[in-house]
Amino acid sequence: MSDDHVISRPTEERFNLTKLGLIPFGFLIAGSVLTLGSFILWAFDVVHFAYAWLWAYMFLFTIASGSLFWTLIHHAVDANWSTAVRRILENVAALFPFLAIAFIPLAITIYNGDLLKWWKVEEGADVVLDAKRWYLNHGFFWLRAVLYFVFFIGCGFFLRKWSIAQDQSGDVELSLKMRRLAYGGLCGFALAITFSAVDWVMALNEHWFSTMWGVYIFAGSAGTSMALLILITQGLKSAGYLKEVVTEEHFHIMGKLLFAFTVFWAYISFSQYMLYYYANIPEETIWFHHRNTGSWYYATLFLVFGRFVLPFLWLLTQPAKKSPLRICVASGWIILMHLYDLYWMIMPEYQIRQAKAAGVKDYIYEGYLNVDFAALLLELIPVLGLVLLAIFFYLRKMPGQCLFPIRDPRLYESVTLKN
Repeated sequence: MSDDHVISRPTEERFNLTKLGLIPFGFLIAGSVLTLGSFILWAFDVVHFAYAWLWAYMFLFTIASGSLFWTLIHHAVDANWSTAVRRILENVAALFPFLAIAFIPLAITIYNGDLLKWWKVEEGADVVLDAKRWYLNHGFFWLRAVLYFVFFIGCGFFLRKWSIAQDQSGDVELSLKMRRLAYGGLCGFALAITFSAVDWVMALNEHWFSTMWGVYIFAGSAGTSMALLILITQGLKSAGYLKEVVTEEHFHIMGKLLFAFTVFWAYISFSQYMLYYYANIPEETIWFHHRNTGSWYYATLFLVFGRFVLPFLWLLTQPAKKSPLRICVASGWIILMHLYDLYWMIMPEYQIRQAKAAGVKDYIYEGYLNVDFAALLLELIPVLGLVLLAIFFYLRKMPGQCLFPIRDPRLYESVTLKN
């Protein structure tokens, strides 16, 4: 081989947290204050707090889950292009211990019956719920929750641990260990993301059901985590990192995946809606009927255009996927729309619960189902608090290792990537 075909190994790069000064601690302080502030809402309206906290929690949970998915896919298919950006995904997936702690307030509200309506319904009082008692019962619910966190924390921990160990030893066997874990990990991921979505979001209405629900949540998780990967990667490049490692070709591939999952999300969403619309069975259509009532009707239209039509048109051309500015704008927008999508799933259930608690039977026609912008300001407090805390913990993880897997055997193919 001639010298023209030989490239040197990229220089090791470590994130210099000190250059950010007091910014990380600013995230910690602001996040702590906002999180504590959200507990004030707990004191005054525990049910409202429970739904708001669930909204914030699912936003971070789905992004971390999506990052773990992309890490598993990378190893399972022996991908080379994503080697350069894999460490970013590993660090996001390493936030699951923080998410396990953040689940505690949610667990308390569930235990007290403040979040899930079915939790305190006695056996025999609801024939529909009684038919689901084999699944919707307290003991099995907590067992599943423990298994979710054991899987997500364990899988993310070992993939990151072996990846960092390979930076020191260069042992190819570690790549094979991560690949073997990824094969089983993808099966575990499919089960964990599906049933956690059912337990924590779909079960807000214990009478309604959807066999596509897990895939719907997965589509949003994978697309949003790819959008976050693009933003973090571009942020590091703008700060002077990854210059020798990440190229326009990587952004082109990430842009194509972002576009693909934008379409996939729309396909799953439309399929779920179309099947219910066509069958027209009341106990199935009621969920969408709630979200096509009052001002929620316009919120649903905005979701269709904002989550699919606009990013689809924006990312359709090849230059859009290669332009850092355009792809970052699209990524930021998709992250915001994912947050909005979760709000659209969760908050109508809170309004329905409040209406029923007030003894209102015809809440659909009495104006109880409307987007409450005043309440939204309160509901955003736990979202901002948990997001800022997650950013702080993410930044604290970055300096401890190279920003990319420097001795991964596939790094050469990643650095010299050509589409």
